Amino acid sequence: MLKDQRRMRRWSPETWAQLFYPRRLSHNQVSLNLNKRKGFAWPTVSRYVDVVRPQRLAFHVYGPAARWSYRLDPEAGGTRLTLRRDLAGGRRSLLSRVVATLALGGIESHDDELLEGMVRTLAAISAEVEAHVA
Repeated sequence: MLKDQRRMRRWSPETWAQLFYPRRLSHNQVSLNLNKRKGFAWPTVSRYVDVVRPQRLAFHVYGPAARWSYRLDPEAGGTRLTLRRDLAGGRRSLLSRVVATLALGGIESHDDELLEGMVRTLAAISAEVEAHVA
């Protein structure tokens, strides 16, 4: 299910639209993303840096210098899906700090929203998988 990243706009509360080149998910694939929060929208560019089906999927978002990763691990009675957001060098980029401060309600507020969004994204993916299996 993760291989179809076009679904991300349904799962993620901050993702509004994505364009992919090439269209088939692969290592080094590039995506142009449009994100939204209330009345503010902004573009980002990502490169898929780890695509190991079906276990792992990760992409680096230029600008905020963040690596988002999904990992599937077998677990008793099912599969655990983990979502992480890691910042390059453990810190936010200058661009990310400026945009979060001026347009996204502040750094800490946006970090809280991102964590809440990650929980909502995992719940949405889980619900879609469960509906597909049922």
